[in-house]
Amino acid sequence: MPEKESLKNSIEHWRNQRNNAQKLWSFVHHLSLFGSIVSSVAAGAILQASDNQTLPSILTSISAVLTGIAVSGGFERKWRSNRLSRSTADRLLIDIDCDDADIKLIRDQYKSAIEKHDAEVVGGSNTDKS
Repeated sequence: MPEKESLKNSIEHWRNQRNNAQKLWSFVHHLSLFGSIVSSVAAGAILQASDNQTLPSILTSISAVLTGIAVSGGFERKWRSNRLSRSTADRLLIDIDCDDADIKLIRDQYKSAIEKHDAEVVGGSNTDKS
């Protein structure tokens, strides 16, 4: 397989992984964020409407757990990183389809994108620098 085709396949595969991960982290981020809000509001509404203490206590606990998971999981950071990395892969795929594509430059940019993505996911980079 020619180098250009092999590199393109690798970028496409990485792009698809980033797209799937972006969807997953977006779902988890929004579920934990809005789930904690909804369970808190529901607990308050149930307390106001009835003397039931058990269900509001459970909902309040669920809200606390979801909030803790949302904060400690870094889901928003992972969601954003995958979204930005997917866009980088899209740009690389556009560049590689040019007849006069600079394969070495694209390969170097691809390696840099992978490194940047990994650093962003683990929280080891300041994405505001670039």
